[in-house]
Amino acid sequence: MCQIPENFITADLVRHPRCNKPKFNLVSKYKIWTHSRFMYVFEHGDLNLAAHYLAERMHEPFQPFPFASVGVQNSVKDEFIERLRSRFHQVKPHVAQHPNFERSLRELQLGGVQYVVAPIENAPPFASPILVTDKVTHLFFSSSPSGVVTLKGFNTIVEAQVIFGSETPPFSAVHIFDESISSVYALAAIVNCVQFYVNCIDVCTMPILPYYGMRQSRALLNDGYHIETLEMGGLWKIIVFPYTTTLWRGCVCPKGQCTCAAKDKPCTAAGPPQ
Repeated sequence: MCQIPENFITADLVRHPRCNKPKFNLVSKYKIWTHSRFMYVFEHGDLNLAAHYLAERMHEPFQPFPFASVGVQNSVKDEFIERLRSRFHQVKPHVAQHPNFERSLRELQLGGVQYVVAPIENAPPFASPILVTDKVTHLFFSSSPSGVVTLKGFNTIVEAQVIFGSETPPFSAVHIFDESISSVYALAAIVNCVQFYVNCIDVCTMPILPYYGMRQSRALLNDGYHIETLEMGGLWKIIVFPYTTTLWRGCVCPKGQCTCAAKDKPCTAAGPPQ
């Protein structure tokens, strides 16, 4: 007697098609950057705070709003790299096994490009955040999210702008860590980006968006932050920075190496508020 195979197509399946739950999980390839960000760190900026924010995002490089590239003033470049590296720990399996992350690591392991991973006691090299310190850009990897962060040094504002212009991801925001507000406006005037965040991250800009949409200059004080929109070089920008002198900061010390014991007070290791 003939046995009907399980995948046999009957008339009922044609008239009443149905979809059962797939027996496998679909893996997203992350073919495009999702609102990538750029970071600038100046010699008088808060290195601890910048390293804390960057390291936090580097452990989830395929989430929306990742940091893709960093420009650091040469006078503090080595110090910043060490502070950042001390905050590296093992990434989760969904990051370490991501095809884009694995491909980027293989490219780097072929040699010829300098990069930094976590100390071996914190994480194995194949499951660590990756900081590329050589002169290559993200084009070295591919046009899709690479899972790594590129870092380059600069001395002048013009050199800082060149670093931004040479990178390939479409940046939706620039984060600047510096005590001098003049460097912020100098950068904003020549860097082709709309949003600039100074000494802060994840600040809501909704209150200023109506004025930005109308192309109307306006400055607002909202929830401890100065938010303004203005025209620079024919392009409209949004600039955000904290205006309070008592900006509250939680602990930004490396994991397991807290020196501030910040529970009911600001982190003393972060330095004075910007």
